[in-house]
Amino acid sequence: MNDFERRVADSDEACLHASALDVLQVNLGLRCNMTCAHCHQSCSPTRTEIMDGETIDLVIDAVDMVRPHLVDITGGAPELHPDIRTLLGSLYERFQPVQLRTNLTALLEPEAEGLIGLMASQGVSLLASLHDITNTWDYEPSETALAALRLLSEAGYGHERLRLDVAVCPKEAVPTALDELEERVRASLEGRLGIPFNELIVLTNVPVGRFREHLVHTGELDTYQTELGDEFNAATLPHLWCRTGMEIGWDGSLADCDYNLAAGMTTDPGTPQHVRDFDATALATRKIRYTQHCLVCAASAGSG
Repeated sequence: MNDFERRVADSDEACLHASALDVLQVNLGLRCNMTCAHCHQSCSPTRTEIMDGETIDLVIDAVDMVRPHLVDITGGAPELHPDIRTLLGSLYERFQPVQLRTNLTALLEPEAEGLIGLMASQGVSLLASLHDITNTWDYEPSETALAALRLLSEAGYGHERLRLDVAVCPKEAVPTALDELEERVRASLEGRLGIPFNELIVLTNVPVGRFREHLVHTGELDTYQTELGDEFNAATLPHLWCRTGMEIGWDGSLADCDYNLAAGMTTDPGTPQHVRDFDATALATRKIRYTQHCLVCAASAGSG
């Protein structure tokens, strides 16, 4: 049992296990039009790993079994997957609530032509990562990200029917002054630029993948993890994402979250490891594989 598992066990043993399957997150692959320094999946334009058609069919089978509250589509840049329209169509036919995570700039790539209109017509919610910015103080989007935001606004996103949430990743291990941060982002997007959005999501950078490599290179990994550990908050444990959600990777592997997937950690050996063996009953109460990077989700007010 590692240090984080011991903290969980000492605080609330029930939190060592999942309690439901409300969210199925689907990682369509590692290809992305950007190469972000914070990326836990180390995505880039040169990555070729994507979910194939057979695995997409198995994902739909899993959705039919679970009927989750949400299918959360991520990547990479899921907009660039050649079968994204087919997947969205299958989920729409099932009246399945869907959220797609976008870096905004991918929406302007040729492969994504017409996708905004399609998603709007199907009521797909969007979580837009505001990483492509020119100023970290006022969260001024780059011209490319702003162009995508304007197209989303014109399509009706950010209003009651079409949900647009915005995610930011402050550089601090434990972000503070969250109310002030939201005021700044709203002042920039809604105030100066006229871009409406629903909710601000604050995500803490996870020491996995490219971001971990950066921390190792700069000699900051131990300090970063110590800061997270010092802010451990047992009150976050019942609300950890992995307790009510799970991940299906681009190759069909199952994981407790996208960060565990990036770290090569599939689900506990005592439960199904691949979507072809999906067992909703077993996975809804599975033992969660915690490790030290899980401190991110349990520090201070938590992440996301």
